[in-house]
Amino acid sequence: METVARQATVLKGERRSGAGTRLSRALRASGRVPAVVYGHGETPETLSLDLHEVVVGLGHGARTFEVEIGGQKNQFLIKEVQYDHMDETPIHLDLTRVDMNERVTVRVGIELRGTPKGAADGGTLEQHHADIEVECLVSQIPETLHPFVTELGVGDSLLVKDIEFPEGVTPTLDPEERVASVRAQIVEAEESTDEGEAGDSDEPERIGRVRKDDEGGEGDKGKG
Repeated sequence: METVARQATVLKGERRSGAGTRLSRALRASGRVPAVVYGHGETPETLSLDLHEVVVGLGHGARTFEVEIGGQKNQFLIKEVQYDHMDETPIHLDLTRVDMNERVTVRVGIELRGTPKGAADGGTLEQHHADIEVECLVSQIPETLHPFVTELGVGDSLLVKDIEFPEGVTPTLDPEERVASVRAQIVEAEESTDEGEAGDSDEPERIGRVRKDDEGGEGDKGKG
């Protein structure tokens, strides 16, 4: 399994004073993104970051930002990113102070590799988890997990315990939890028509409600 480690992205930050919607809008209009830093028992700190640098960092899968403020660099873990109503542009970040040797809990994406052999038998690959929560050092956060599914036949599953995690990275999910599986293709059975029964009758097909006296001529017997 191929695993890629993320490198910290360096951004230049500026301390900001004040809060509120009006100030946040003014920051965004100037090409910056408001952010709040928490953690390590210190007072929360408000910053602003360059929007372009944030977008580039997130686009490269950054999990941590190294922020330089007044010539001093600090390492922050990205805890939450809020996006605009189009779910495209970051409008606010929550960051946490961390030490590179500190263990944290984060979610790591899963990208399946290969074509399951069960696909040749009409099976369909289903992925049940797009990411997985793991615990590891900040310096060991993997970028993405790439487990292979080539050996999965119809009815087989890839479990959490089947994934090879990098050294020091521990999943928090149940080892027996299914990550992906290959299910048999469901084919709807077509209703078969009994041609023999259909061909034995010379009477036209009756559509709609049938009167009792029309059935077999019973109603006409005894009259006259």
